[in-house]
Amino acid sequence: MRVTNSMVYASVIRNTNDALARYYALNEQNASEKRINRPSDDPAGAATVLALRNHLAALEQYQENIDLASAALAAADDALATVSELITGAKEKAEQGATGTLSAGQREMLAGEVRQLMEQMLVQANTEYMGDSIFAGQNTDGDAYALALAADVSGPTLSGADVASITGDSAHSVRVEFLDSGTVGGAADLGYRWSADGGQTWTTATLAAGDTALALGSCSVALAAGAAVSGEADAAGQSALVVRPAALYLGDAKDGAVVRHAGSSPVSAAASGVFSARVTVRIDADTTLAGAVAYSYSTDGGASWVAGNSASGGVLTVPGGTLTLAPDGGADLFAGDQFTLVPEQADIAVNISDASPVVINNVGKDIFGGLYQAPGAASADAVPGANLFETMGRLVAALETGDVDGVGQSLEDLDAAQERVLRGAASVGARETTVRNVEAASVLRKEADTRLMSAVEDADLVTLMTRLQAAQTAYTSVVETSAEIMTLSMADLL
Repeated sequence: MRVTNSMVYASVIRNTNDALARYYALNEQNASEKRINRPSDDPAGAATVLALRNHLAALEQYQENIDLASAALAAADDALATVSELITGAKEKAEQGATGTLSAGQREMLAGEVRQLMEQMLVQANTEYMGDSIFAGQNTDGDAYALALAADVSGPTLSGADVASITGDSAHSVRVEFLDSGTVGGAADLGYRWSADGGQTWTTATLAAGDTALALGSCSVALAAGAAVSGEADAAGQSALVVRPAALYLGDAKDGAVVRHAGSSPVSAAASGVFSARVTVRIDADTTLAGAVAYSYSTDGGASWVAGNSASGGVLTVPGGTLTLAPDGGADLFAGDQFTLVPEQADIAVNISDASPVVINNVGKDIFGGLYQAPGAASADAVPGANLFETMGRLVAALETGDVDGVGQSLEDLDAAQERVLRGAASVGARETTVRNVEAASVLRKEADTRLMSAVEDADLVTLMTRLQAAQTAYTSVVETSAEIMTLSMADLL
């Protein structure tokens, strides 16, 4: 076989480049302390490292969510603990006020202290984290509660539903007593009197015929037209009411639904009730709101329908509540029109692991009570059950009007309200525990992933230095040998 100079040169260059490449690769590993610097170094190992890096990045994001959840829940926990302490203080004042031997001045002093406690509770209920209210459901932009006025009625004919609205403000509870019997908004004047100092002084006034608003100094109470009242001389008893402080819940809750209309029927739609999922209502035949409405509904996005339903008066019954249709430019209903009831949500949840979302906010009315105007409701009503803010408002009124029995009842109601607050605190505490447990598991997973990635990706420095020295020696030998070969000629061989 004939060996040419070009073959010799090519072999020399190839061997030199191979030795240099091995030396450079090991030098790069030495500089980076990584065994894998590019996918071609170890395709399978590079894929493993990439997957581990992605998982570590996800864990970092989860950690940010954990930090957010921890801080928000801690703020709620602190607020609820403070409210519970304030309730204990209010119970102490109620115990003092339930004593019938106190003077009017002493009761006034207690009432002032209870008002301050109520205002401090309101501050805690409006607690924010990073500018977002944590007790207002998803309505985080504003306060969860606002100070308001409410009225408690007494007597044989007047009811709470007869109080249409209250406007203005009052620094003291106002007691109103009717002096004449009759009908609010009727043809006859009705006399009444009111006191804003616990009955020490009274102002006599007249509710003019056809009028429904009682003027009470700095505030006004509008009664429902047609409400019956009995006067002081009525044997059945006197109609009276007490205007007192209250707290109005401004956040949202897990009730009601937004209605979306698809079609050309000239009607408006409103939903009332508590809906756990979307409900779609379909009009099955042309009709009017005055006639019978044939409709179907679906709870699975239209995959299946429950047919054969009929309604009158424009009130359609669906799972969870009702859909009320009203004229809006017309009263016709066209077949095929659909109304989708989208439940109102209140929870704000963040993912703190692959499958562990945690709710970081709260629905204040379910903890503190107060007044709440539900979607579709005409007015705000007291939240059912143990109601902290309503109890506090009634306690203030009882102290300011000298109602010893009312003070005693408020003392009992405060126990129930405190229990409700503590249940809310327990819910927050349970979520805090979940966050802590997930965080501990996340730390362990992060450490395990980091160790595994290091085992796959990092270089063994002792072995690497030995190999690097060997590669450097090999490269030097190749270069020196190549130089000798390149200078050979026929004369050297002869």
